[in-house]
Amino acid sequence: MILREHVPLSSLTTLKVGGLVRYVVECASESDVREALTFAHAQNLPWSVLGEGSNVLARDEGYAGVLLLMRMQGCVFEETDGSVLVTAGAGVPWDEFVTLCVERGLWGVENLAGIPGTTGASPVQNIGAYGTEACDSLVEVRVLNTKTGEVEHIANKDCAFGYRESRFKHDKTLIILSVVFRLQIEGSPSLGYKDLAAYEAMNGALTTPKAIAGAVRSIRAQKFPDLATHGTAGSFFKNPTISKEKYTELAEKFEGLPGFANDTGVKIPLAFVLDRVLNLRGYTEGNVSLFERQPLVLVAHTGATAHEVDVFAKSIAERVHDVTTISVEREVQPFPSKI
Repeated sequence: MILREHVPLSSLTTLKVGGLVRYVVECASESDVREALTFAHAQNLPWSVLGEGSNVLARDEGYAGVLLLMRMQGCVFEETDGSVLVTAGAGVPWDEFVTLCVERGLWGVENLAGIPGTTGASPVQNIGAYGTEACDSLVEVRVLNTKTGEVEHIANKDCAFGYRESRFKHDKTLIILSVVFRLQIEGSPSLGYKDLAAYEAMNGALTTPKAIAGAVRSIRAQKFPDLATHGTAGSFFKNPTISKEKYTELAEKFEGLPGFANDTGVKIPLAFVLDRVLNLRGYTEGNVSLFERQPLVLVAHTGATAHEVDVFAKSIAERVHDVTTISVEREVQPFPSKI
């Protein structure tokens, strides 16, 4: 394993904020993970796990513990019964994984192209975009249970998946080592979202996974800032689901409010509220702002601190609640969380 000391969390997370980590260990294998845990125990220090840091708000005070960076690589493709099982190491960058799949003409993850982070992190948030979620094609997650020391294979049905939810988000004793997806050799486009439909109308039919992935990346490039130049974690808040009665009330008050019925109520796009109701597109306080092309995206500018980001996000949530009485939740999680 590769061990480093006193590494800034700002260099390990896409929001580019956060203090120093006492030890950082790059884990390229299961044995590296076990060795890192042994090291943490010997030092009598807490430990935590990180992929590419694309969905976390690191703390200004840093982390006086051992941080395991998941760097396991490799994808194995196995054809079976008209579909393909793909096993990916936890450290494989998610968009590289999507590229490998769509280049083979496989269906199932093309609508998730362009999402930052690692494949191992994809089940944690149950990443989703344009009508597709990771859980739609995920078969199982291979984890190291740090309580027992055993490697377990957790089936889809036992992952407690929900909207940006899973058991892995809350049970930090399970370290994801690899993920298995079942992708289809034969499939059909899922183009129900208006952005994709509009792209197809302008650029021609999207008939292959590769073409759809390319379209999604192009659309995302117009909505999200460049991670190379901006501190951001993408969509900072979840889109809220409200009751049908509440939706009817708000739709009468705010003309054009979109709503998408689901099993628990009606999901509304928070970006509409931030933009069309509150006029917060591009809103800035100090070193933090809402992105001018997509107000659901929070941007931490040079010099921003985690405290600034936190205060800014709280103020945005309060504004939403004051006008709509909706309590919004964050997609982005504080880091590190407690074991």
